[in-house]
Amino acid sequence: MESLLNVFVAAGNVVGLVVVGVILLLLVGFFFMLASWFKKVPQGKAIIRTGLGKTKVSFTGIYIVPVAHRLELMDIAVKRIEINRRASDGLICKDNMRADITVAFFVRVNKTEHDVLSVASMIGVERASDQSALVELFDAKFSEA
Repeated sequence: MESLLNVFVAAGNVVGLVVVGVILLLLVGFFFMLASWFKKVPQGKAIIRTGLGKTKVSFTGIYIVPVAHRLELMDIAVKRIEINRRASDGLICKDNMRADITVAFFVRVNKTEHDVLSVASMIGVERASDQSALVELFDAKFSEA
């Protein structure tokens, strides 16, 4: 009788250990899943998270749930736009003289949530991060200046 009781107690310990092991495995898996959902932001960039909830901007890092959110990465670093007006594209001054010029402009998006969202909604994240698209957008304005 005593040996039968010892077998049941030993079997209970094994089942208890298995249950504790499964719970620990699930907790570790859950924390790895949470860690994989956190996206860090490189220097000079901003993450725009859309989807479930309101649109959020982060400059350091943010949680992105794969099915519920969409992630866009915007380059907010300073970009150099060079305008060349020479030969037939040269500018004509008020005194009807042609001027050949080369001018460099530096543009960037301010590091505020409002400014990043404004640029993203006006011109889009991809176009705001693309150098040639910025030249196309600002060429006429900068030539007038």
